[in-house]
Amino acid sequence: LNYNQQWALALQDLRQADALRARPDAIVLQNLARAKELNGLYAQADRDYTTAISMTANEVNPFWLRAALIKFQLGDPQSALDLIKRVAVRFPEAPEVRAAYAVLLSAGGDAVAAQRKFLEIPDRARLKYVDTAYLTQTIAWPPAMRDELGKITQAV
Repeated sequence: LNYNQQWALALQDLRQADALRARPDAIVLQNLARAKELNGLYAQADRDYTTAISMTANEVNPFWLRAALIKFQLGDPQSALDLIKRVAVRFPEAPEVRAAYAVLLSAGGDAVAAQRKFLEIPDRARLKYVDTAYLTQTIAWPPAMRDELGKITQAV
């Protein structure tokens, strides 16, 4: 979503696109979910991500990562972990996938595995995950993910 952080406007436009489409569309739904997420409407975002995933279930897509982050934010760490495992198989080298996987391992009580997964991220890329602006603005992780990530970054 490139709305210069005018996420309410993005949400309005995407709701209109969804209404004009008149039937579910995976691309519109994933973008609508992202806009809802950026506006703090996590439960609504989860519903849209879930529908979009059900429409694309045969092929793991990058937006599945966002869906996992939202599930964790909503207090469903097991569903988040299930999704992130599938995303990690498809995108094993992606730093954000590794960071998210580390967070979910940490939340599950396996601090050692979480630290090990986090340290798999190349040094230069790993530095981004201690940068608050990067986490809140660039990749816009939900608060629960950022909080749990903080535990890992303090430990390594």
